[in-house]
Amino acid sequence: MLQAQLEDGRLILLAAHRKEQIHDFKKQRFLCPACRKSVIIRAGKKLIPHFAHEQIHDCELNRTGESLYHMRGKLQLFRWLTKQGYTVKLEQCLKDSARRPDLLLRTAGGKELAIEYQCAAISDEELLRRNEAYERNGIVPIWILGGNRLKRTSTYMLDLPKREQRFLTQYKQNMQLQMLYYCSDSKTFCNVQHILLTGKKQTVGQFFFRPLPNLLFPHLFQVLPQNVEETHKVWQSIQARAVARPLTYAPASIKRWVMRLYDAGFLLHDFPLSILQPVEAQYQMSVPPYIWQTDLWLEQLNVLPVMGSVSLNRLKYVCRKWEAATRPFAVPISTHPAESYMQRLCQLGWFGQINADTFVKKKALSLF
Repeated sequence: MLQAQLEDGRLILLAAHRKEQIHDFKKQRFLCPACRKSVIIRAGKKLIPHFAHEQIHDCELNRTGESLYHMRGKLQLFRWLTKQGYTVKLEQCLKDSARRPDLLLRTAGGKELAIEYQCAAISDEELLRRNEAYERNGIVPIWILGGNRLKRTSTYMLDLPKREQRFLTQYKQNMQLQMLYYCSDSKTFCNVQHILLTGKKQTVGQFFFRPLPNLLFPHLFQVLPQNVEETHKVWQSIQARAVARPLTYAPASIKRWVMRLYDAGFLLHDFPLSILQPVEAQYQMSVPPYIWQTDLWLEQLNVLPVMGSVSLNRLKYVCRKWEAATRPFAVPISTHPAESYMQRLCQLGWFGQINADTFVKKKALSLF
C-alpha cells in the first residue's frame, strides 16, 4: 500500500517525502487504513516507498496482490491528476463499503470518479461487487487496464477475449466503444477506439498511443480520427477466414447450427460476405456475426419479397437464442444488434426504414 496511518490518524504517503524523512518515519508506528494492524516501511533504491503488513493475515489490502508495476502506475496517475488541479485521494475507503478505489477523483462540478488501474485478472463477481459499491455511493467508475494486458497482434488488430470485453466502455453517449490502457513503464496511454468485434477474441480497432505528459484527463474521452476503409477491410478479411475455417474445433452450438444449414440445403460458404456487416452492439451477442446475421437472412430476410416488410421486434425475437448472458459493465444497453444491422442494410440500399419498428425490403439479394 502507498499510504498508511500514524497513531494520531494522519495519513502518510511515503512517496511524497524525501529519503531523510522516510528514514525518520521508520521510528514511528504505522497502521493499515483497512484493518488497523501494524505495517512497516519498505523503501530502497529499486523500490517505490510503500507499506507492508508485519504479519500475513486476511486484510483487503493484502488480497489485492499489488505489483510494483501497478503501484508505480497508480502513483504516476495520482501525480498527473493532481498537477491538473483535481482533488484526488489514494486508496480512499468508501462511506458504506470496504472498497478502496485506486484513485478517487472529484471534478470541479462535484462529480466523483473512481479510477481503477487494473493490471491483473479480476473475477466477474469481484467486478460486479466493486461497481455496485460505486453505484450506491453515486460514484462513476473508470477502469484503466494495465499496458501489460494489451495484446496487439497487428496494425489494426488485438486479442480481446470475452473476459477483457467486460471493460469496453462508452463514457459519453456520442462516443463509440473504447478500451483504455496505461503502461507505467513507458508512461504512455493507449486508447483503442473504432472497435469492431468479430465474436471471437480477434478484434479490430485503432490504437492511439500518447505519452502521459502530453495529455490532460479529458483527452482520454475524446473521439479520435478513424480510418474507416482500412478497419473495415481487416474486419472483412477476418470474417472471410472464419467462414472458410474447418469446424473441427468449433463449439457444439456452432456445429449444430452448421448442420441445420446443411439440412436446409445450404453450406456456410454459400452465403456472400456482403450480408455480413459489423455492428457496434456485437458485444450483446454470444456468437460471431456470421452466425446470427445469416440466421436472420435464412429465417426472415431472404424469404421476404421485394417491398415486403418485417418488424424489428420479430428480428429481435429470432436473435434471442444468440444473446450473451453477460455484457460490459460500462456500456449502456440501448441499440439492439438487429437494429444496428438493419440500419446498416438500409445504408447499403437493401432495406428502407418506415418507422422505428418496421423495415421494408428494396431489392433482393441472391444467396447463390
